[in-house]
Amino acid sequence: MGCGVSTERDGNTTPITVVAPLSQAVSEADTVTPLEDRKYFEKVCSLSERATCEQVLQSLLDGNARFLKGNRTHPHQDFTRLLQISEKQKPMAAILGCADSRVPAEIVFDQGFGDVFVCRIAGNIATAEEIASLEYAVLDLGVKVVLVLGHTKCGAVKAALSGHAFPGFIDTLVDHIDVAIARVDKMGIKTYQAVRDGSSEVLDMVVKENVKYQIQRCQRSTIIQEAIQKQALLMVGAIYDLDSGKVNVIVTKGGNNVSDM
Repeated sequence: MGCGVSTERDGNTTPITVVAPLSQAVSEADTVTPLEDRKYFEKVCSLSERATCEQVLQSLLDGNARFLKGNRTHPHQDFTRLLQISEKQKPMAAILGCADSRVPAEIVFDQGFGDVFVCRIAGNIATAEEIASLEYAVLDLGVKVVLVLGHTKCGAVKAALSGHAFPGFIDTLVDHIDVAIARVDKMGIKTYQAVRDGSSEVLDMVVKENVKYQIQRCQRSTIIQEAIQKQALLMVGAIYDLDSGKVNVIVTKGGNNVSDM
């Protein structure tokens, strides 16, 4: 992702703008002294604010690419960064992900303290409380991307497809996945039977439809919808592959490139 920094050229006092990767500019904050923390944090926030929604998404995908190659930079994961953001946060994206212990967003996208605002719940379902948290991230923190991150072999989706009754409040959770199951059923697939027979392909089809449905639930928020319409927010649906570690984007809505789901 790129951002503008003013410099001087050949003694000329007229500033010019040089475009550099945001990740490079942000990394400068890791080397400053405590007395300069506030100044550098404000600089990093300013650079982040200049980025487009698409650049923020690309920054996340670049982080996932580093993760896949074993070249993680572990940005913003030291005590200096902790001090820089102790009084204020300015994350670039909000992620609604599954509570599954195998899908830690900060590791998957190679991010650190203050970079991403993460909500995690089994099945990455958009309950009223989760949507309220995302609204806060959009309205107060100014995130430019809201990403719903599902994953292959999701246990919550598999539980919903089992047809079993569950104790406690678990049933209320799996009920949120019924719409995704119904959508796959309409494709002419006997979803419940296929998953009972061990079809991982059908299970992942429901995972994909569930991500799409949860995005649609998020878009019922007037706060999120208004941000999308103003092209100030990009809504993204993606699937994390537990076997490969790769994040695959399946749908986007908003930003500078509006597309329909």
